[in-house]
Amino acid sequence: MKKIPIIIVCFFILSSYLDAGYYKWTDEQDYTHFTDNYFNIPEKYREEVSQSKYGRAKGLKSLSKNTPQRVVVHFKRKDNAVFVNATLNWKLPVVFHLDTGATNTMITKQDALDLGIDPDKKPKVKCYIADGSLVEFPRATLSSVSVGDAEVNNVEVVVGNVRLLGMNFLNEFNVQIDAENGQLVMERKDVVKENESPSIRKEKNYTISELYNHIDQIGIAIKAKENVIKEIQSDVELGAEKKAEVESVLKGTMDSTRFESSDISFDSSKKRRIEKYKEVLARVNRRIEIRRDEIRIQKKQIDQLKERIDYYDTLIGKLR
Repeated sequence: MKKIPIIIVCFFILSSYLDAGYYKWTDEQDYTHFTDNYFNIPEKYREEVSQSKYGRAKGLKSLSKNTPQRVVVHFKRKDNAVFVNATLNWKLPVVFHLDTGATNTMITKQDALDLGIDPDKKPKVKCYIADGSLVEFPRATLSSVSVGDAEVNNVEVVVGNVRLLGMNFLNEFNVQIDAENGQLVMERKDVVKENESPSIRKEKNYTISELYNHIDQIGIAIKAKENVIKEIQSDVELGAEKKAEVESVLKGTMDSTRFESSDISFDSSKKRRIEKYKEVLARVNRRIEIRRDEIRIQKKQIDQLKERIDYYDTLIGKLR
């Protein structure tokens, strides 16, 4: 599945309730982390982790028994983002941005209010967002989140300013995006493929997980390059303003010089100024062109990264 970077992406510290418990560790900044995948833990912390059964109580997240083995839904694209229709608590229709970089699903404050949830009265969870800063969001549990006929019950969500369909929903399925037909294909993970041993499936799932991690990292790199492009474009715009100023001064100086071709009447000081302005204009033009070349390089690198995502998507599709 393709990782699509967006303006706001949360990498959540706290996981939702997990069927089989999860691992817990504390980093150098004294932040506590949780994950259901041992290989998501940085190597230097793996010896210190402990396995927790936190959350194995009522409200445990579970796949609805009404969910068929295979669900196919149509999605819409905007730029490179994938959007799917969903329903919250069997009554509130919403449109989610599909984001494999978000551990938990995010709804908006208005969504929460429409569902009778007061975010101000809910406990908060700390989240890392795309710029690396740590932000607190209210946390709540929805009785149902469904995308087409795919329904997950007791889904923990956070309340922010965008809607993200995160991995605590998607992890219940083997997910594949059929870009050609505009379809999202979700197969229940609890259905074992015929003639496939558990050990082979385990290895495949591990490889798929690693590929998704690579896709997430590439998505972050793409976002960083897009930010670099914005900075360079701002510099180009400033250069264009400088160019216009120099051209205006140069034109004014040349217009004020009478009999420009006459050695007798030509003002030598104005001639020097004109030559100076032309030199400055040439430097400004070179600077603008260099910065535009840098933008072209960044865009080419982004295209290469997207091609790598497509390649990883192909590998994931073959492993499923």
